[in-house]
Amino acid sequence: MNTRQMRYFIKVFELGNMTKAAATLHIAQPALTQQIHLLEAELGVSLFLRSTRGVKPTEEGTLLYKHAQTIVRQIDNTKAILHRRDNPVSGTVSIALASSTARMLALPLIHQVKQRYPSVILEIVDLPSADLTRQVLQGRVDFALTPDQQEIKGMVLKPFLVEELLLLLHAQTSIKKRRVNIEDIKDVPLILPSLPNRLRSRIDHAFLERRLPYELIAEASTSAILIPAVKNGLAATILPYSAAHEEIHDGTITMRRFDFEFFREIFICHTNNIMRNDAVDCVMDECEKTAARLIAKNVWKYTKLL
Repeated sequence: MNTRQMRYFIKVFELGNMTKAAATLHIAQPALTQQIHLLEAELGVSLFLRSTRGVKPTEEGTLLYKHAQTIVRQIDNTKAILHRRDNPVSGTVSIALASSTARMLALPLIHQVKQRYPSVILEIVDLPSADLTRQVLQGRVDFALTPDQQEIKGMVLKPFLVEELLLLLHAQTSIKKRRVNIEDIKDVPLILPSLPNRLRSRIDHAFLERRLPYELIAEASTSAILIPAVKNGLAATILPYSAAHEEIHDGTITMRRFDFEFFREIFICHTNNIMRNDAVDCVMDECEKTAARLIAKNVWKYTKLL
């Protein structure tokens, strides 16, 4: 078993298809298939169930994936540590972000990291918020910016910022009040984040607390679907400013603030990994600095640092 086989296995696991994995890895499919067979033979287990529609991991394959992520990342971090003399801060840093956070933070962060740490390669993993913590615990990413994260064994949480939740509407939707309450929107068609989602739980609690129903027409796991739905007039939604700042700025989406405290907290989440390299700590620090600049310049509105 070698690191190349590990990387091949991870790619096949994530894509669920040998042909796609081979194309991504820039190798011939028979060669990839052979490497996976050799890995299975050495371990003495089947890692995938094959079918005409692709491959599906076995229980053993899922278990190996969790460990392989950590092993490969530790190898990469070790290389970066050993070459620290040539490049004081270098290596690959992976960050998992909720779609709404990524829309505001990803590009400015990439720009800042490129300027300050040219030897660091930044990977942004854009995911539904319910999947962020799992990516950290499995070693798939170095850290995540996670909304309303609860304490989990093995996870280190650092308070990052607070975002006010807003009612986002199609530009032609008529709500005269500048600040709304839950009663004002009980009959407004809504498209909301899919459960399990902590922001959705906050919304459900707000309606439940007032013993009011709401008109749910659809659910979606990311703002990449929620925002276009609002923009096209299908429904309203409830998200932070970061999720729709471009559309609010160009006037295709309008917003209303609530007349009560309605917010979510974002935490920096990582494992207590002694093998973490300096690049990860530098990028974490740059996340905070970049967010602070965006807030100070009133680009990231209705948000404050913790």
